[in-house]
Amino acid sequence: MTTGEATDALAFFNRLSGRLHIELTEPAIRLNPRLLNLAAPAAARVTRVSFELEVHDEGDFRPLTDEEWTRVVIEQPRIRICSLDAPPEVKLDLDAPDGRAFTVRDLRDAIEETERQSRDRSRWLGGVDVHHVYFEGIFLEKGLWQIAWGS
Repeated sequence: MTTGEATDALAFFNRLSGRLHIELTEPAIRLNPRLLNLAAPAAARVTRVSFELEVHDEGDFRPLTDEEWTRVVIEQPRIRICSLDAPPEVKLDLDAPDGRAFTVRDLRDAIEETERQSRDRSRWLGGVDVHHVYFEGIFLEKGLWQIAWGS
């Protein structure tokens, strides 16, 4: 894989529409009936996390093809990854399943695992951050892959 192909693959990944689904021990509450903002009760804990990806193509959403799922995004056997707003101690070192590189599917799984291990430690409006769940991309800074989330 050339540098250009790697850049194209990362750009493709970062253009995907992604949403993190978080299940809690107690339901999140809407802060205002006119807004979509959600807040978790202070005592609520994460019970399940899943990360869904789709392609946003010409105004429509579609599932990824088999070829897109297997496209290599990061050609490294191991990555260090964290959620951008996670506490500094929550950084995961993850191995590529094939020992060589991370595909779209592998990177989706790595992001999901990162959030599974770190989201319970996030804080937003007094509880677990269940509001910032829209994928805004992943970027490399000083050897650390950082996941950005928006609302």
